[in-house]
Amino acid sequence: MANHDLGILMYESGLDNEAHRELNRIGRADMLIGIPTHRNARTLGEVVAAVVEGIATYFPDRRIVLMNADGGSSDETVEVIANAPTPLNVVKLLTVYQGQTGKGSSIRAILEAAGRLNVKACVVFEAQAPGITAEWLPSLAGPVLHGDAATFGCYHRSAYSAALNDNLSYPFVRAFFNTDLRDPLAPEFAVSGALAAQLASCDVWETNIARYGVNAWLSTFAVIHRHQVSQVDLGYRGEISGDPGALLDPRIIHTTMALFRLLSAERSRWERDDAPPLHVPLKGGHCKDREVPGPDCEAVLLASMREGLERYSDQLSEVLLPERLERVLSLAAASDSEFTFPIPLWAECVLDMALSYNAGEGDPDRVAEAMLPVFFGRTVSYIRETQGMPPAQRERTVRRIVKAFMQARIAFDRAWQEHVFWEDVDDRFW
Repeated sequence: MANHDLGILMYESGLDNEAHRELNRIGRADMLIGIPTHRNARTLGEVVAAVVEGIATYFPDRRIVLMNADGGSSDETVEVIANAPTPLNVVKLLTVYQGQTGKGSSIRAILEAAGRLNVKACVVFEAQAPGITAEWLPSLAGPVLHGDAATFGCYHRSAYSAALNDNLSYPFVRAFFNTDLRDPLAPEFAVSGALAAQLASCDVWETNIARYGVNAWLSTFAVIHRHQVSQVDLGYRGEISGDPGALLDPRIIHTTMALFRLLSAERSRWERDDAPPLHVPLKGGHCKDREVPGPDCEAVLLASMREGLERYSDQLSEVLLPERLERVLSLAAASDSEFTFPIPLWAECVLDMALSYNAGEGDPDRVAEAMLPVFFGRTVSYIRETQGMPPAQRERTVRRIVKAFMQARIAFDRAWQEHVFWEDVDDRFW
């Protein structure tokens, strides 16, 4: 069944018939707290306990729906939430989302439910959030309950866990859309019921947004479409899941695809010379700055980088300028102890790939996959450049990365004007 709200096409609902009946029974709620899951029984208990404590402590008088949108877990994930004791003001909604398999489809189901219930705030927590505390709930929900359309978390992380955001998503979005949203990939966020309904109705849910590209798209959409957005410092967040150096890491691939696709989908917003800065205020306290150690994974990342450069050699030779590819291969030939990946070269490689991705001259998925070995090399260099630094001190390096992206944009903009890009792209939705 299609839905033509907002004048755009939404494909099949992200909720099954039973979920729709349950939403009709619930009728309305003040807040919906959603947790997307897929085989997260091992880590989910910590998240649910913190959320329940946050409800009991800070929102005992609000009518709250605790929703689990699961991807058909074969372990005891759903039972963790089903069996968790909750305050009397909480109603549980447990469902298996509909649509493509992926985190984005799960979040879409949560957003759709929030819009149906006309909530004041919809808060999303990942099922693995090491370091979560009960205070995360009011920190995220508070700005939205007081009038913001969205608020996004920012965190104190190790250099390894922060590498994708610090080296790619933040400088990329900053360079093209002139916004200081510090973590466009924030896994924890809150949106108003109205924005939740709008996001759920966007025609994006048959793309990689239905997978791990959802966070980069959702946060950037909220900012560049001039919703009232804020960010909150949630403090320490532990290590990301997954194996370091995985050559088909969907987290990195889908994020890269989402960011690159923004250039075509939102080109009317970044091609302008007079685009105003989009400031995102930080609301809430500042957590104590301290060093956050990360995993010992440099050797694994370097091995994966070299393997990936060989695997994607044909693709890299098509998307990188010859002199840049030669420099990358020369760096990779150095010993592990002497390896470095300079910031300017990294920014130039990313924008070469972004140009190729949007030019449509080859397989864009392969372009995004070819980013992996380059990113692994840059991650090792970032870890080494910021060795021993707490997150606040690492910001000096991040500012250098942003500056390099802005410098690389000069040549990118000239090359962009020389290409013919996809002409069927709506400048609002994908």
